[in-house]
Amino acid sequence: MALPPNVSASAFNSAVGAWKQAVGAEWVFTSEADVALYRDAYSPFYGEPEERVASGAVAPQTLEQVQAVVRTANQYRIPLYAISTGRNLAYGGSAPAYSGSVVLDLKRMNKVLEIDERNAYALVEPGVSYFDLYDAIQKSKADVWLDPPDPGWGSVIGNALDGGGGWTASPFRDHFGAHCGMEVVLANGEVVRTGMGALPNSKTWQHNRWGFGPWVDGLFRQGNMGVVTKMGFHLMPRPEAFQSSNVQVFKDEDVVPLLDTLNKLENQHVVNGSTQLFGGAFGGPAGDGQRPAWTVQVPIYGPEKVVRAQM
Repeated sequence: MALPPNVSASAFNSAVGAWKQAVGAEWVFTSEADVALYRDAYSPFYGEPEERVASGAVAPQTLEQVQAVVRTANQYRIPLYAISTGRNLAYGGSAPAYSGSVVLDLKRMNKVLEIDERNAYALVEPGVSYFDLYDAIQKSKADVWLDPPDPGWGSVIGNALDGGGGWTASPFRDHFGAHCGMEVVLANGEVVRTGMGALPNSKTWQHNRWGFGPWVDGLFRQGNMGVVTKMGFHLMPRPEAFQSSNVQVFKDEDVVPLLDTLNKLENQHVVNGSTQLFGGAFGGPAGDGQRPAWTVQVPIYGPEKVVRAQM
């Protein structure tokens, strides 16, 4: 077993003992077989000295347990690497970025805490996957959509914190941009709630993400300033209509006015779906005047009359 950098075996064992007392011995992992589950199977350094590996893992289930784990890590100067599910493979897996870190595995914090159809939001914990949130929305019969990335098994919070994106209408497909409030455990164990959640007993936490004073949420995006334990997300009210069309140009040089036009339509919110640009053509050379050189997919969501008019 690898020790955290600059941490003695006795200090590490003391930390492990404190974590077992805080979360239960069965949720602290230090055996070689258990720690191997957090390796990066796609690492180019797999099995090499340069491979980044964990020295252990701990899986809390509550906010208070996360606080206890963080305070112990701070006391013994042990680096933590927090993961939600460890399955946002395109953005980051379960292997730590700093070799020797202890993985703070939040998979047991897997509750969908609230789905509000009237105000179109959900409040979730880190272990909630897109599949989990979809099932909860269907069970609640709320007339809203979530915006998934490609891997539905990944964490909703993890994907947003890594700057992930999806496929439906703007602004929902910008997953961090569509969030509405966080609960964060800082390195000293204190809790910060952003937006309206900063007010005691607030009933409007997910209604207004700005709240009062400076907006600090960006500190926790792709960073290690704290551990996010709850996060709200705006959900897309089910649209009345959707239409997607392809626009093609047959000369390479025409891609410039094509994209200029598309940018204008997106900035005007005429086109609000996730557009895609394809180059080339099947079955022969592109840009010969007979086959398209470039194709752009143009999706629009909204009321049927509006979609028809915009298309």
